Amino acid sequence: MSNRRTSLASTRSLRNEPAFTRTDTYERCYDEKSCINGDVDCGHTTYSTFQINRSNNDYPPDVGFRPWLVALGGFCGQFCSIGMINVIGIFIAYYQHNQLAGLSPSTISWIGSIQSFIFSFSGLLFCRLSDMYGPRWVTACGGVLITVGMLATAFCKEYYQFLLAQGICASLGAAGLFYGPTAALSGWFYARRGLAFGVAASGASIGGIVLSSIFENLSTRMSFQAAVGAMAAVLFAFSLTATVATFSRLPPTDPQPSQWAKLYFHPFLDPVFSLYTASMFLIYLGLYVPMAYLPTSAIAEGVPTAHALQIITYFNVGSFFRRVLLGLISDKVNKFALFSIITLIAGLVSAPFWYFSHSEIMIIIVAVANGFFTGGILAMFTALVAQISPTEEVGTRIGAFSGVIAFAALASLPIAGAIVGTDSNYNGLKIYGAVVLIAGAMIAAGLSFRIAKEEHDSDGG
Repeated sequence: MSNRRTSLASTRSLRNEPAFTRTDTYERCYDEKSCINGDVDCGHTTYSTFQINRSNNDYPPDVGFRPWLVALGGFCGQFCSIGMINVIGIFIAYYQHNQLAGLSPSTISWIGSIQSFIFSFSGLLFCRLSDMYGPRWVTACGGVLITVGMLATAFCKEYYQFLLAQGICASLGAAGLFYGPTAALSGWFYARRGLAFGVAASGASIGGIVLSSIFENLSTRMSFQAAVGAMAAVLFAFSLTATVATFSRLPPTDPQPSQWAKLYFHPFLDPVFSLYTASMFLIYLGLYVPMAYLPTSAIAEGVPTAHALQIITYFNVGSFFRRVLLGLISDKVNKFALFSIITLIAGLVSAPFWYFSHSEIMIIIVAVANGFFTGGILAMFTALVAQISPTEEVGTRIGAFSGVIAFAALASLPIAGAIVGTDSNYNGLKIYGAVVLIAGAMIAAGLSFRIAKEEHDSDGG
């Protein structure tokens, strides 16, 4: 039985009970002696017992003005970052019928695919920089890049220009606005970490609703330039708020620039971390498919273009309720079991429900349901990394994790676009999205059983 499982079991009561039951109460816990802040050449993590006082900085406060101010920063950061990723489908549908009408769906989808890849892969850099120099600098740089990238997108006309402005520049900004506040947030919460991450993640859904509404209204009534320019202004305001509200509770770590490769590979020696990464890799192959192709598939079914663009708004409405609800309940249940269940249902929404939806009302219902469950996946995945990681390694581990799943994000939409082909038949795409989500859910379920068994064995059977 691994030492990590013993640690998880020993801190189980600490995670499930309210913070600050008595400020003078000390608790016996297990300290994870990580090689991140020590000798990076060590090949394992060791544990020793210590007494923890909830009234000092050994334990995340979970309550008070400053932790929830950081949660507000996370909300604003995800409003800009995941909120922008959530409206990929609107841009793909618009480009397919306007500026890039002469290109195939697979070619156009590379804009969204590169956007998702850059967003995920940048975690390798931004999470480590957050640990080294503090998350506020990363968040501020993200705000500048996303604003510049979206302003440049407003004036793009050629395919390569969209790739550079939206696919690379704006996505780098989105990454900074996501990973900076996320790294900060994990240090301020422990017993209420699921709730805090759920509150922050709800910003992604609100961002998707607001940004899609701006685009739908201004692009039809005014122009593409006016719509994207207004989106850039809103993103700047929220990114500025995120920068002000984001600060770390933990001191910066030793940079160790010559050891970065070892720091990123070390977490994969943990089989739990590796299995979870494999699960999310499969999930990411299908996660963005509905976001990107719900509008265009609706148009192919005969839904008017103006109505089809509104489907992403319905998707984000469903996503909002799931993120908030999930945050409320995830601190009380087995997080990995809950994660596997919602992922499985998300796959079933694609096939058979999306597969057999041909009317506008049925596609809207599928969009809301898909947003409800995929929103839960996006709300939980960083919180699950934090759960199986030492606090001081959370930023680096999220970066290592994101660097791997970025390749799934890169391949996902071009694969889906190639399945659609030029005949606008979306049935194969819907089956593909369902299969990879269900496969990822199966791995997550197996991981849940493994963790539960080892915790039960460590408690003495």
